[in-house]
Amino acid sequence: MVGRIRVLASRIRARFAGGRLDRDFGEEIEAHLALLTDENLRQGMPPEEALRVARLRLGGATQLREMHRDLRGLPWIETLAQDLRYALRSLRKNPGFTAVAILTLALGIGANAAIFTVINAVLLRPLPYAKPRELVTWRGTESLLDIDDIRAQGRFFASGGGVNTEVMDYTGGTEPLGVYAGYVDAELFQTWAVPAMLGRTLVPEEDRTGGPRVVVLTYPFWREYLGGDPNIVGKTIPLSGNRYTVIGVMPASFVAPEYGVDFFVSLRVVFPEAAAYRGVHFMRSYWRLKPGVSLSEARAGMQVIDARLAADYPAEDKGRRTVLVPMQQWVTGEVRPALWVLFGAVCVVLLIACANFAGLLMARTVARRREMTIRAALGGGRRRLVRQALTESTLLAAFGGAAGLLLAKLGTALLVAAKPAALAHLNGISMDAAVLAFGSVVAIVIGLVFGLAPAWSASACDVADSLKQEGRTATAGLAGASFRKMLVVAELALALVLLSGAGLLIKGFAQLRAVDPGFNPAHVVSIDIQLPATRYTEIPKQIRYRRELLATLNALPGLQAAITGDAPLNGNIMMHSLAFEGRPPAALGDEPMVDTFCVMGDYFRVMQIPLRAGRTLTDMDREDQPLVAVINEALARSYFAGLNPIGQRIRWGRETGPPRWMTIVGMVGDVKQYSLAQPGSPAVFTPFAQSNEAWRRWMSIVLRMPDARLIPEVKRQIWSLDTEIPLNRMQSMDDLLRRSLAERRFNMFLLGLFAGLAITLAAVGLYGVMSYSVSQRTHEIGIRMAVGARRSDVLRLVMGQGVRLAVAGLAVGILGALALTRWMASLLFGVTPTDPATFAAVTLLMMAVVLLACLVPARRAMKVDPMVALRDE
Repeated sequence: MVGRIRVLASRIRARFAGGRLDRDFGEEIEAHLALLTDENLRQGMPPEEALRVARLRLGGATQLREMHRDLRGLPWIETLAQDLRYALRSLRKNPGFTAVAILTLALGIGANAAIFTVINAVLLRPLPYAKPRELVTWRGTESLLDIDDIRAQGRFFASGGGVNTEVMDYTGGTEPLGVYAGYVDAELFQTWAVPAMLGRTLVPEEDRTGGPRVVVLTYPFWREYLGGDPNIVGKTIPLSGNRYTVIGVMPASFVAPEYGVDFFVSLRVVFPEAAAYRGVHFMRSYWRLKPGVSLSEARAGMQVIDARLAADYPAEDKGRRTVLVPMQQWVTGEVRPALWVLFGAVCVVLLIACANFAGLLMARTVARRREMTIRAALGGGRRRLVRQALTESTLLAAFGGAAGLLLAKLGTALLVAAKPAALAHLNGISMDAAVLAFGSVVAIVIGLVFGLAPAWSASACDVADSLKQEGRTATAGLAGASFRKMLVVAELALALVLLSGAGLLIKGFAQLRAVDPGFNPAHVVSIDIQLPATRYTEIPKQIRYRRELLATLNALPGLQAAITGDAPLNGNIMMHSLAFEGRPPAALGDEPMVDTFCVMGDYFRVMQIPLRAGRTLTDMDREDQPLVAVINEALARSYFAGLNPIGQRIRWGRETGPPRWMTIVGMVGDVKQYSLAQPGSPAVFTPFAQSNEAWRRWMSIVLRMPDARLIPEVKRQIWSLDTEIPLNRMQSMDDLLRRSLAERRFNMFLLGLFAGLAITLAAVGLYGVMSYSVSQRTHEIGIRMAVGARRSDVLRLVMGQGVRLAVAGLAVGILGALALTRWMASLLFGVTPTDPATFAAVTLLMMAVVLLACLVPARRAMKVDPMVALRDE
């Protein structure tokens, strides 16, 4: 048989002798003949007959010459075309194998490409500013006067400016709206270096106290509220009771670092009180480094400036430290760790998919042993066979990559739709050339790297031995089985690492959801409003409006209303320094800082915040009554440890004039003001009526209502008192709680999804290995049963093999998980990265999946008929 095939191969080469082109064509004929001969052998033909029929099917010399003419061209193109055509024919003849391999890779590559799309848009793509690598900011905020001093002293900055987001009223539409204004100084636009699309940006001549009221619009505000008017520059719009002249519109590509800003106005014009007060540290500042200045040099220079400001202004700047960070790092700081963890997770999924892919190729290699042997007998060299096998694996990977990119496009759309608030301000999250290049390179590398071992195994064959019926798969089967077992061990280990991370996130999320927020959020709605400065400058007028508003709302049946300065989880909480009667005054800059809230009405009853001692604030605590305050337990623990705080007196630090001592009349439970993950911080509650802060014109109306259908009536009652008061951020407390958990829920869901995918792929790989093992050991199982082995013995035999693989994989996986889950510490709450209960639970779950994957092959082995098995062999 071997000799006949080799003689035929030499005749083919002689017929087409002369040049590389003819040699390549001869190899193509060899491949055709090998494939046809193998098909005939599988149909049960004797070897001589199989070869004869294959020659007849291949055709005569005329047909061969036509094929030869079709292959004319450059040699490397001819070879590639031959390999690709042969690979396509081979894959088309095995649709089941082809579909499973493509689907396996599509899942792995698709998940990777989807997460990489987000990482590319968020972490890798430069910010839409000129020379973005020169832009820096720092953790914390500054006052405008501090920013001016840093500009004057910071010789390493080319420019710098600050911005603070505040609500302003826009009354140019059908109903008053609360929109977000960026209070800036003019040099901020010079720092960002983004020119206006229409008109211009703010200039220093306009950025002064008493300067003209001008505004620079963002593109979304211009399109949504002003209809995209191309002639808007020079026109005026109504904002908070004043007319502002539009001087420019920013381009659509401009993304403000302060999320949600609708337009920009001068802080010195709109809020001169804050601009002139060094203690108002509420501006986020951005700086552009001078060319040639490194970040470390700027950080060293800022330490000198910090020390100088602390010495010159200890009351406002003592103890303040600036930590410079690249602007892109700060913009993406909240999501950066989570994205890299998710990317690591999908890389694990991809590795498992690659292991499955390599296992499939190895199984196919064993099944094609006879075909490869015939091709070797026809004269195909080892290099030629490896090249053909790599062509098939790379072609499969290319199809898998294409399908994966299609899945990634759908997955990216779902990710963008479900993105948490931390990603909400990042636009342009979509697939681009970088993502396509990433997916293509990954697919090609997978095809070459993970197809190499099966290709090398396929080319290693003993022609004389392999053509014998009894030796056709023995050696290759053993080698392939060992290789696939190693792959399954690796898959199980990787899946356990991913499942451990998901388990830690799930447990942490469950613990976070169980945290008591300190109030009852059920049926509570908050509405933010701000009184216009033009009509509510005086404190008595502000107090009168609030009282009338509460009386009107509480008259509605079934509704309870109160007012607070800032509702829980709503942000923008004010802080004050505190002094205690009978204690030595703290040095300037060392006073304790506490959260401060002004309230009106029965706020603690409406929010159902528990009273721990004393009483709450009532309507009797008016402006003409002794000053009172309520504190929370965190403040009592921090500053009245071992003492009864009721009756103690406190006042605001650094206040001018005679001291205004407030008597503590009550203590309430701690409220999670910032997030469920942060402990309650020291807080003081005072009555609005006794506040001496005319600038505190904003407030949150909290309403406990059993029926949301009362909302339209609430709006009518508010506007019945003042038709130009806008309603901002109307939201339920339940929604606020869900929103505060959104990012952790997003991370938990994705990592859990990837872990589930990894387990599924690992289980499929284990099932394939066990099924193949059972088919290879059919003869052995038949002999065992013939000599008296029971079905339970066969079950233990097969399940034992699977359990041994699982134990090896889980042992490696536990070690890997213990090392790698430490990187997730910042994403966890109330659980350590090495939590024993979580690791025990995920190990038991993996063992259950392993046993299930082994059960089907084991049951098939139990049903083996000894006589049939022996006859088959």
